[in-house]
Amino acid sequence: MDESDFYIAIAVSFVGFFVLAFVLLYPVYRFMKREERRSEAWTDSAIADRRRQALEQAERASSEGDGSGGPGEPPEVIG
Repeated sequence: MDESDFYIAIAVSFVGFFVLAFVLLYPVYRFMKREERRSEAWTDSAIADRRRQALEQAERASSEGDGSGGPGEPPEVIG
């Protein structure tokens, strides 16, 4: 066997290891990124924004007189 055959085998094994690691870990990376984006919806500021929007929407609905609630009734928070 020629000495360069060992170097080729080492190079192929090295590249193969990284390809296999990428194939196995990329779905985990995508899952973690997706969950990170979903978790941003549950920060204090995001919850406060949703509550503020629900209050504004309820105020508009009550001022339009669609019968969803009177001025003394608290608005429903849509989550």
